[in-house]
Order: sequence, then C-alpha cells, then structure tokens
Amino acid sequence: MFAPSVCKILRPGACRQVSACYRSSGPGDDYQAVQVTNKLLDANTLYHLDRYARYTPAPISIKHLLDHGKPSDTRGSFLFLKKEIPTRLANMIMELKLLPVDLMKQRECEQILNDYITSFRELIVHEKDNGSNLDHFTETLNMIRRRHLDTVPTMAQAVFKLNSINTSEGVTDTVQYFLDRLYTNRISIHMLVSHYNALLGEDVTLTGRVGTLDQKCDILGVCEDAFDAASVMCDQEYFDHPKLKATAMDTSDENKATQGNVTATYVPSHLHHILFEIFKNSMRATCEFSEEKGIHDLPQIRVRIFKTKDDITIKISDLGGGINRAASGKMFNYMYSTAPKVALPDGGGSYGAGLSAETLPMHGLGYGLPLSRLYARYFKGDIQIASVDGYGTNVYVYLQRLSHMAQENLPVFNAKSSAKLKNIATQVPDWTDTEKIF
Repeated sequence: MFAPSVCKILRPGACRQVSACYRSSGPGDDYQAVQVTNKLLDANTLYHLDRYARYTPAPISIKHLLDHGKPSDTRGSFLFLKKEIPTRLANMIMELKLLPVDLMKQRECEQILNDYITSFRELIVHEKDNGSNLDHFTETLNMIRRRHLDTVPTMAQAVFKLNSINTSEGVTDTVQYFLDRLYTNRISIHMLVSHYNALLGEDVTLTGRVGTLDQKCDILGVCEDAFDAASVMCDQEYFDHPKLKATAMDTSDENKATQGNVTATYVPSHLHHILFEIFKNSMRATCEFSEEKGIHDLPQIRVRIFKTKDDITIKISDLGGGINRAASGKMFNYMYSTAPKVALPDGGGSYGAGLSAETLPMHGLGYGLPLSRLYARYFKGDIQIASVDGYGTNVYVYLQRLSHMAQENLPVFNAKSSAKLKNIATQVPDWTDTEKIF
C-alpha cells in the first residue's frame, strides 16, 4: 500500500526548535494537566520526540495510494507507517506546545496534547519491529484512530471557552493558523489508518474500492447522497427542505451519450463531508430567507458539475439571500457562524462518534466550512465562495482530476511555523482597515 522507501528530510536547526518546546506555558497552567503531560514526557519519549520532530512528513498522492494498494503489501505498509505516523504526531506535538497560554490552559487542549503524546509513545514501541507482530501494530493503529476521533469537537470546546474571554468574532490569526494545521494533521493520520485497515491483505474491499479510494467515484451520486443526508437534518429543524437540481458534464468526453457520467479517483467519504456541510448551509439560508420574505415554495438548490482535462469543479448555487461583504470575509474563520451560536457540552458533544454524531447541531458551531475546506485542500483542491447579498450564494468546490497531482498537503514543524505560532498575535496591522473585508 505505501512505499517504505520514501525518504524523510532532516531539517537543519530542528534540534534547537525541539528543545525550546518543553517549557511550561506559564504559572497559570492547570497543575494536574501539566503533571500528566510531564509524566508522559519521560526521558525515552523526549529522546524519540526530539528525533522524529526533525523529520518532514512524506506527502502521498492518490495515485501513490492506489498503486501501492493494489498489491496490498501489508508488511510494506507497516514499514512506512511505523515511521510516518510518529513523524506526523511529533510535528504536531511541537506545535501544540507553542499555543497561546490562554488556550493551553483549557482542559480540552491539554487532553488533546496528552492524547498525541500517548499515541506517539504507543507507536515508537514498534520502531525496531520488522513486521513480525502486525496484529499488535494494527490494534495500536485502531486505538489511536479511536483516541483522536473527537479531536475536532474537543478542540472546538477549548476554542469556545477561549472565545468567551475574547470579544473578537471568530478566533485570532494565531489560533486560526494552528487549527488549520491540527485538523489537517488529524485528517492525514485518519486517512492513513483507514486506508491501511480497509486493505489488510485484500486487493480490493467488498465495495470494489482499493482501500478507501474509489477508482470510479460517481461525483453526482455522492452529491445526491450528501444532499439527502443534509435534508434529514433540515426537515428536523425547519420541517421542510429545498429540492435539488443537479447536472454533470465531462467536457473532455467527446461522446455526448456518456458526457453526463463524471467520475474520479477520490475518497468518497471526504467528498461527502465537504458537500454535506455546504448543503446544510444552503438549506438553512434558503429556509430562513424564504420565511423572512414570505415565500411558501422553497427555491431549489442548483448543482452543476464540470470535469475538464485538469480539474473537477462543483458549483452549488442557492437563493438564500446571500452574505454581506463583511461576513463573507469571515466565512472560513473557526467559531464564526451567521447562525445563532450554540454551546457544546463537555467533551465536544459527539460522545465518541466524531463529526458524524447526530448529537451535534445542524449549525452554529462555526467549524463546518473551515473543516470542509481543509478536506478539499488535503488533496490539493479548494473551496471558494461568491455571494450576492440579498440574493444568493455560489460555492465552488475544486478537485484534482489527475490522481498523481492530488497529493497530501501537510503541515511541517520548523522555524517558520514556530515563528508564526509565537508572533502572529503580536504583529501590528500594516493596513488602516483592520476589518479584513477584502
């Protein structure tokens, strides 16, 4: 599945970065949480953490996952993952230690740090293993996957508490920068573990996929499934939902009879998550705007899918009243939402079910769109929004058509990222307009 020969890049000066990360965040830290962290960071763990934090994560493309998944080389996957996942964990542990003091003091944030250290400790046990104990390694990976399932709602709870102290909408640039990196790291590890589990000695899964990859992922089919799932939540909230009108067109296909079949090699669960979040927002806006204007028949949501020789573009249009320019500049800020804010219970509110939990509300959390953009950008896609205030909104989802171009986009801990985490909050604005409308 994975090539064990992928080289790690040793970064000069990384040792100095690591040694600076074990300082206490400040005298106001929660004593018990710090004690747990210090207990986990024993001499052996610090030694390995220092070493692995010097390496750059090795990004993998969809084509790479596909090519190495077809032979289903479980031992080769083991040799790669036993080094790659600790590297990604170590890089994130370093960044967690550099978070602002006010955020680090939150119990949920300390819990995430301890979870990352625990997972790192469990994996380095296999460092000298040559693949003779694959069952134990697989069990370890599954434990790690379950442990980090609630990373997003748990951190959201910590940021929610931080926002109750601050008066600004959304979060600071420092926290925004970090959350993008934390959640991307979580997505990448979840992806590697899920792909490894889906194969485990099989060339293809029961559904015909190669691991988590669908070689002929039906973009329109995933779109309709995501719309149906969002419709259920909309019906529970508003007792109705807009109808969907969706079309697809492969512009690179000269055969008009098959132009409507748009497929790609992609991870269906990622695409479903992206579209599900966008549809939820479109449905809410459409229902509320129609009620405000006294429109009884809800305007439909229009989806157009286009495939070219390079890209796949999904355009989602609604007539939900649009977003004003001041708000549109904050749409991808964590904890910013045009819907009324909701409070999460302790632990994030998913109760171990992760982002798919039915206990999470339809809107108001403020991390649906930012997280969806991370899923799109993970394999070098993107999400962009264009809105006409008082009319409606167009959302554009871009995906890579070519599997060798769809390569992981991963955070790297180095001097530059360290400086950003330390200094962004103290930078003086260099424009007179600090509202960031443009």
